[in-house]
Amino acid sequence: MAIPTAPAHLRAPTRAVWVVPVILAAVCASCAIVATLAPEHSRLWGFIPFTFLGNSLAMVPYDAAVIYLGEFYPVWLVVVVGTLATMLIEVWNMEILSRILVRDGARHFREHRATQWTLDLYRKAPFVSLVATCILPLVPHYPMRIIATLAGYPMWKYQGAVALGRSGRYLGLALVGWAVAIPASWLVLASLVVVLAMLRTGQAVNRQKTPEGEPA
Repeated sequence: MAIPTAPAHLRAPTRAVWVVPVILAAVCASCAIVATLAPEHSRLWGFIPFTFLGNSLAMVPYDAAVIYLGEFYPVWLVVVVGTLATMLIEVWNMEILSRILVRDGARHFREHRATQWTLDLYRKAPFVSLVATCILPLVPHYPMRIIATLAGYPMWKYQGAVALGRSGRYLGLALVGWAVAIPASWLVLASLVVVLAMLRTGQAVNRQKTPEGEPA
């Protein structure tokens, strides 16, 4: 009996698993050093590792930081730094997903009817779909990472969509910070509300998926 394998277009990267994390750690360490040497620009240098965190699979609220920086730095600079940092962390995001989804343990998910239905929809307009989830507020992008990975979407096209969508989003957010001086405490409070809403939504979904009488 043949052992089921992942589709030919779905392959994990050939480089060692530690390469990209080491690069990210080196960038974060460099930002910390430069921020110490140039404290007047520490917000901008700290923005880079926070971008890694905010655009990773951790789903940390990130938009408030872009609004905040729009008050202190040129809008174009915030957009460029945020977009480049986002594209770098997306390399790791997509690598993690490809290493997970290529495994035989993910076969049931890959072949599930809902997954295949979503892939069929995605393939109708992949680039537009990616740009839309990158630029629209309150629309999570992380499911599209999974779908793009399963579809074998070329990395250079994926990064092009990220660059276009995220730069547009960051531009709008930074312009808000430039136009309106919003207190940092308000932005932090708004971020906490978003986190709580995400947690409550996740708990509600989990309860719906758990049959009655079984522990969640």
